[in-house]
Amino acid sequence: VDVYETKERLIVKARTAGVNRSDLDVSISDNTLSIRGTLSANEEDVENYFVQECYWGEFSRSIALPVPVKEEEIEAVLKDGVLTIGFTKLKQDTVKKIQIQ
Repeated sequence: VDVYETKERLIVKARTAGVNRSDLDVSISDNTLSIRGTLSANEEDVENYFVQECYWGEFSRSIALPVPVKEEEIEAVLKDGVLTIGFTKLKQDTVKKIQIQ
């Protein structure tokens, strides 16, 4: 998973090669992004593996977003095995005045 920002957006990219769109669940709660899914193996007649480097089964990843985002402005695209989620960042004042009582 890669998480980076541009001037206006926060971007999360996750490699999900081989995962069907219907097998992905993406949600956000309390500024934490959750990505869950299932990668199914297609080889049913395999008797013995000599080398197995591919991961099969369920996976999940939770990411605390490093900057505040507008939760109502999220775009998720699955293309060429990469899930790209874009968020519009909330603009915040860099300095907040604290009143002394």
